[in-house]
Amino acid sequence: MRLNPRLFLLLGASVALALVFRALHLPAAWFFAPFVAAAVFAVKGWQVVKLPRPYYLVAQAMIGTALGAGFSPSTLKQLPEHWVIFAFAVVFILLTSLLNGWILTRCTKLDAATSFLGTMPGGAGEMTVMSESLRADTRLVTVMQFARLLLILGSLIVLTPVLQHFFQRPATTQESIPLAIEAVFNWQNAGILALLAFAGWCAGMWTRIPAGTFLVPTLFYFLIRVEGVYPGRWPAPVFAVAYVIMGLQVGGRFDRATFEMIKGIALPVCGTTLLLLTGSFALALILAYKMNLDPVSAYLAATPGGMDSVAAVANELHGDTAVILAVHLVRLLCVLIVGPWLVRGGEKWFGKGVVELSGSGN
Repeated sequence: MRLNPRLFLLLGASVALALVFRALHLPAAWFFAPFVAAAVFAVKGWQVVKLPRPYYLVAQAMIGTALGAGFSPSTLKQLPEHWVIFAFAVVFILLTSLLNGWILTRCTKLDAATSFLGTMPGGAGEMTVMSESLRADTRLVTVMQFARLLLILGSLIVLTPVLQHFFQRPATTQESIPLAIEAVFNWQNAGILALLAFAGWCAGMWTRIPAGTFLVPTLFYFLIRVEGVYPGRWPAPVFAVAYVIMGLQVGGRFDRATFEMIKGIALPVCGTTLLLLTGSFALALILAYKMNLDPVSAYLAATPGGMDSVAAVANELHGDTAVILAVHLVRLLCVLIVGPWLVRGGEKWFGKGVVELSGSGN
């Protein structure tokens, strides 16, 4: 990442916008503000932020330690009792995504592989890599995933404050959380958190564990909590820096070429994404009722957004990460395992090969 005056302007805009977001009581202001600022700058061609991967993984690992603090042992014990509704949640989002892919295949010139991969609730990176081996249009898969991500992030910004304001959290999810939040931050606890973050960073750098940068420190944190160790959380300024790094990286992925490619498929992609969000909201209501979850945690578990974005909001709102991470991880594993088979089946069923959209690039 080259240092130039526009970078400092971008950072200044991110901080100013974050303060505005905080004044408006929007969730994860230090993540969403840099995301919006970086996306605007990238589209304008002023400054595209591309951080080295190790730096980005450090920020993710820091957030992963906070997700561990949000683990509710009481909820974790309930997961085996609710395995039916838990499996239903994963299958529901997968089927809704497949329905969206079917609609796009019928209503646009997109081929089946591109339609399904562009709507599947996996990470944009995973779907892009998968598209290369399944003869889908990698550019359009990436654009559709980013367009979907943009709308989902918007729903998080709008819906989570509303849910948090109008619905109170059940007492069952509050029992164990304050113990971690109120822990005294000292050098010993800082060392424990640093080790947890380092474990997550190593998992992200050198393993293929899905969402390992988040998952590993979260699970390790939960294990030491079971043993009675409560290292608490990083101070707010540390989290702010981690959020800014994540926001700049995610927002910087949007550029002018991306939005130009979106124009040809904007209406059907937006329509199917709104359908997906409607299904996610309905699923959240079911999870909240059946598993006695607070609505914010239920919606974060049900939303098909990227793990990094959902993790940022979950940490900010102290969501029940036992359910949130479990649903997202199992769903991601299902997509990675059965995704290629679903795409090949869709190609045979619809018989549509790769079709280039006019104006999608040469």
